[in-house]
Amino acid sequence: MTEIKHIKIGEDKFRITEEEVARRELKVTKISDDVIQVQEEIHGIIALVGAVSSVNIKKKELKELIKVAREEFGWTDIC
Repeated sequence: MTEIKHIKIGEDKFRITEEEVARRELKVTKISDDVIQVQEEIHGIIALVGAVSSVNIKKKELKELIKVAREEFGWTDIC
């Protein structure tokens, strides 16, 4: 069985309230030869409800995502 490798390409923290700070991590995972998954994990929020998910990617994180796709996943046709 193929090992699933999650590669962290970004992280930061942001204040929710005076007392609570959330931590965010952005990870990329190779699903198959032509599919990758970008996952945003947010830790520290008491309740997060919703049916829609989106990922905000910073310029630096996008550069890292392209680097990982080329170097780790062999997607050499991405520039």
